[in-house]
Amino acid sequence: MALFSRLFSKNAEDFIAKGDRLFAEQRFFEARNVFEDGLQRLLNGKNGSTDQDVVAAFRQKIARANTALAELNLEAAQHALSLGTDDKATEHLELAISLTDDALLREKAEVMLKSIAAKPNETNEITPALKSCHSCSSPASEIQAGTGCEDSNLSPMDYYDLLIRQLPGEMYNRYAELGEEFAYMYLASSNDDHKEALKLLENWFDGTSRDIYSYEKGMILYRSGHAKPAEACLLEAIRENAANPLPHLGLVLLLIDGSRLEEAAIHLDDMIANSVLPEQSLLLRAEVAEQSGDLDGAIERYAVLLQTPLARAAAEKLYPILMHCGRQDDADTIFKRYLKGCCH
Repeated sequence: MALFSRLFSKNAEDFIAKGDRLFAEQRFFEARNVFEDGLQRLLNGKNGSTDQDVVAAFRQKIARANTALAELNLEAAQHALSLGTDDKATEHLELAISLTDDALLREKAEVMLKSIAAKPNETNEITPALKSCHSCSSPASEIQAGTGCEDSNLSPMDYYDLLIRQLPGEMYNRYAELGEEFAYMYLASSNDDHKEALKLLENWFDGTSRDIYSYEKGMILYRSGHAKPAEACLLEAIRENAANPLPHLGLVLLLIDGSRLEEAAIHLDDMIANSVLPEQSLLLRAEVAEQSGDLDGAIERYAVLLQTPLARAAAEKLYPILMHCGRQDDADTIFKRYLKGCCH
């Protein structure tokens, strides 16, 4: 710890201690955020020098938290496969691959993805990007009929806890305190039982946590094909609590899915300016630029992300754009530094 004390007194120790405590509590997303804050403080220091050992220590802890999140996603994918929800399993596996550089974990996820791809193709009516923001199942008296958890090693409440551990910032703490009825609603929504989820959500809502209520209702409505009332709910959630990042993200994904790219870009720029999921927002902003044909803008934004924990995900997007633009040397550099060993 003397190493950290030299750099910026007790602050670095605080970051490390808090992050390690959150990690020990399996609150991996929050732990990663703390380590990233510590690293950013270090890199933004005004002392004119940067202790590379401390930088390496923070990066190692960030990577460890990302790997733990990847492991959670693998476990969630296995559970989704046991329920026959291959689309959700695919979502978790792709996220696991984007999170970690661990060769064994990535290989395991890729093998599982190939096994899913080898199955007969089934129509999936939900946009992949929006599935990552869903909620999920049914009340305790209806577990056997509603969740499918009877065929898994995880109880419904354990599976709920597994899912909400991946929520950003303090949202895990808030969701963990919402009670069993809300948890079963969340699971019902995850199983695409929209009618049951809406009923449970209305039964649960007592006027408190209105931002979460409006967000969850909006996402259920959207996944059941009601885009306009869904958008109204998401906007209401933002008005109720602009600090909750989930409705911001849900609204952006709704706009992107509706090909309203200019509106999505404006909202993402606002999210970035206000530090609402800044890295994820920047990644989505780069994707919107790419979809809009602004390849220079996409390249610029993906390049910024190469200095963040989303470096691999950004590199995987950046590489084919550089190749398309005829920038072979730049593409080769990206591949060697970030993607060596990956398939393209």
